[in-house]
Amino acid sequence: MASTGIAAAGQGLNLLDLTRVRSGTQTEKLRTTEALDSQLAYMEETRRDHGYSPAVARLFDLVLDFIDDAEGAARNGRGVAWTSVPFLAPLFYASDTLPIPISELGRLGSSDSLAAAEDYFQLPKESCAMVGAILGEFYLRAAQTPRRLVVYNAQCEPLNLAWELLKDEGFEVFRVEAVNRPNVADDAERVAQLQAFLADELVDLVRWLTGGPLDETRLAGEIRRANRILAKLRRILRLRVRDPLYIRSLATMYVLMGMTHYFGKPEQYEDVLDTLIEELEASAAAPRPADKLVRLAWVGGRGQEFGVYKTIDDAGGTITAWHNADDWTRDYREDLPPLEAYADYIVTARTLGSPVRQLQRIEEYLPEFGAQGILFYGYIGCSFGSVHREIQAEYFRRRGIQGIFLEGSFQVGPPTGQLLTRVRAFVEMLSR
Repeated sequence: MASTGIAAAGQGLNLLDLTRVRSGTQTEKLRTTEALDSQLAYMEETRRDHGYSPAVARLFDLVLDFIDDAEGAARNGRGVAWTSVPFLAPLFYASDTLPIPISELGRLGSSDSLAAAEDYFQLPKESCAMVGAILGEFYLRAAQTPRRLVVYNAQCEPLNLAWELLKDEGFEVFRVEAVNRPNVADDAERVAQLQAFLADELVDLVRWLTGGPLDETRLAGEIRRANRILAKLRRILRLRVRDPLYIRSLATMYVLMGMTHYFGKPEQYEDVLDTLIEELEASAAAPRPADKLVRLAWVGGRGQEFGVYKTIDDAGGTITAWHNADDWTRDYREDLPPLEAYADYIVTARTLGSPVRQLQRIEEYLPEFGAQGILFYGYIGCSFGSVHREIQAEYFRRRGIQGIFLEGSFQVGPPTGQLLTRVRAFVEMLSR
């Protein structure tokens, strides 16, 4: 039976089909394969599993409506832009612009996005799954999505090439030039130079987004909101340590992802956090038995094959320590002028740059969240990420902390049986 999308379930699109989508003559939703349906099914199953939690139900309402609502806002004249930068939400909202994270393309994508990348852009099959999914999904959505991208040049060199291909397809791209710190420590003068350069980049970004200057008063207000949200996220994660089964791994991932964009609805997202804190505080009085749970740290990219999270939970594991692009560990400084505080936050981040700097953040939080082992996650074909994982895993091996490498696809789809078997075996090993 054909799916509700533009191809029969299990079938890919040929180049003629892709051209039809690209031209805008195809108006149905781009739900193109069973793989995407399975991802939505995981979300619905997670919602049902949390039937006792109004907060989780409302969270997934925000998740599922996010992209459609943002694209609709763009069609109605609202400022909207895609972004690969996880820390730009305050700047975007201070500029009356909705941010859509490019990471969400993985949740929307399918084998058809890779078909577009390989057939139209002539991307080799061996290329990074993330680059292929992003290129292909933007190609498929070009007739219905905002064509403005804000990207960070230091994230990934293959992605830098992909942005150039998208520019040729009519997308506007603003590149925030890289100011990553390669060293564990730098002298104060060097850090000041990096911050000054980045501040200039951010001023230029605001002018590109709005056509006008940065409103530092509004940015100060957004920084206060961001700090308020960060404090609530830390509260949720620490309450969850007592009762990790109250909100499971996939739902927790989306709670954290919200800090980078608020799902386009900041007040509603913050209200979800408030309700979730109330629920967790109530559950802490009578937590579910969790003595035999294997507590884990997740390090690296977000797994788009949601079956990975379900397998971890079903195998008797739970992710309590999260270390990906969403840095919930610290606040923006409010003792500095807003633009300076914003640049300081980015330059002192421990999520970008050298993997050695990232190690500090991971190691600090393993004991607090009781993590017995580490899941190092990356995307198929990403050599950049594999080097990071090797450095990090070796560091923790020397300290007696076990880890396992997981590689998955950036586009949606069921995880491989081999990946799931390795997850189960790792959890079982740590449970002995």
